Amino acid sequence: MLGEDRDIRPLTANDVEPYKTLRLLAISDSPSAVWPTADEEAQRTPAEIRARIVQTPTQIVFGAFSGPRLIGIAGLRRESLIQVAHKANLWGVFVHPAFRKDGVARQLFSRIREYAEETGVLQIHLCVNAENVRAKNLYLSIGFATYGLEHRAMRVDGRYYDEEHMWLRLGE
Repeated sequence: MLGEDRDIRPLTANDVEPYKTLRLLAISDSPSAVWPTADEEAQRTPAEIRARIVQTPTQIVFGAFSGPRLIGIAGLRRESLIQVAHKANLWGVFVHPAFRKDGVARQLFSRIREYAEETGVLQIHLCVNAENVRAKNLYLSIGFATYGLEHRAMRVDGRYYDEEHMWLRLGE
């Protein structure tokens, strides 16, 4: 559970540098679970990062903060097209290793789910490295179900990784 000095809120343009730092840590920590590569992420300009994290009608990125420090992130993105606006994709979930097992990921997802329901999202989709047992177990425990497997979805240092496609039905 998040302590009194912890907060979850949407990221803003002021969070570009802390977000970039945490994303680079995520890639270093789990290179087969996060894309892009560290070099690609490091080359993103502040304007590119700002466009990825600032809330719009079709996207939001929540940050978990311990005091002023960004310790976790999770994004939700959906299409604006009417026929598919009921679906959203969960992406970029990461919690700083020093804060894992403190409920931060669950708190981030709780806020994502609340936001999704407030904005009419009826199902959330995600992709997770099939070998990332910790993440898969988290998603299963909060109600996600696997609906497919994409073989060779990622290639890291010449090795291929499969990704499980998961979904969660909301509001029904």
